[in-house]
Amino acid sequence: MSLVIRQATPADAAAVAQLNHLFNGVAADVPGIAARIVRCTATERIFLAEVDGLAVGFLSLWLFPIVCYPEPYAEVSELFVCEGYRQAGVGTALMREAIEVARIEGAAELKVNTGFRNTAAQRLYTALGFENLCLHLWTRLGGDTEESTET
Repeated sequence: MSLVIRQATPADAAAVAQLNHLFNGVAADVPGIAARIVRCTATERIFLAEVDGLAVGFLSLWLFPIVCYPEPYAEVSELFVCEGYRQAGVGTALMREAIEVARIEGAAELKVNTGFRNTAAQRLYTALGFENLCLHLWTRLGGDTEESTET
């Protein structure tokens, strides 16, 4: 098994779109993904994991300057590995690449979010030295929000 981790380019848009669809269920057009890879380069980097030339995983690293701290903000916002390639070091290799890039770019820390029930990912992150930091809350914006009827 030959594993390669590399930064995605617009030419990788079809692979990124397919992997993102498998992970998040988001159907995206390939030209749109290619355009966003270019447009977001200053703030988000996509890394692909390829095994014998086949894209089997991806990671999204947010990395950008912020006003309140001298170091850039770094966060892994997406990490996905195709089922047949899990527990084979692919996720670890993607995370190590993100850690190294964040470090080289001057980030003082790297954050990652995962679901409460995603214990496999939690084990990976813990093994790499990550600790539980906080509760991360969110809300949908726009017309799709449901108002709570609880009192």
